[in-house]
Amino acid sequence: MAPSFCVPFFFSLLLAILWICPTYGRLSVKVSENVLKEICSDHEDPPFCLQALKSDPHTPSVDLVGLTNISIHLVDVAANKTLALIRSLIKTVDPELKKHLDDCLKMYDATISETEDAKTALKAHDYETVNVASDSCMTNAETCTDTTTTSAPRLQQENKNMRYLCETFVVVSNHLL
Repeated sequence: MAPSFCVPFFFSLLLAILWICPTYGRLSVKVSENVLKEICSDHEDPPFCLQALKSDPHTPSVDLVGLTNISIHLVDVAANKTLALIRSLIKTVDPELKKHLDDCLKMYDATISETEDAKTALKAHDYETVNVASDSCMTNAETCTDTTTTSAPRLQQENKNMRYLCETFVVVSNHLL
């Protein structure tokens, strides 16, 4: 009786392994130049995406999960830099612009928190949460862009850079799913 039970069990186990391995294999293969170009082709500004990802010296040796980690890091650094700029601008602007900057401050605080959540989720292989964090990042950057005026041109440029980095995070994390 035992041998007849073993065959279906091992066959089922083999099928499960074959079903799981292609997904894992796709995520653990080093990202080639062609894959980078394919990922960045979904970006509004593909050269920006490529340049941003290649700015990290680890890019040539990472897999898709590592590339996602790089994109999270790029967003985190830019968000902290822009947050510092907003804090300095708040001290020197008129009350109307200050209200908009306060809104941006909240958006960037949220983005920094979401990048921390994304890092945790990436370590836990929770790629849906990583993807949701990337979408939130994009929304926050767009919201800040919408609320600021031309009275803060430096912030406008930082917001544009941030939006592009968030979009890079989005297009990379989309490939995890």
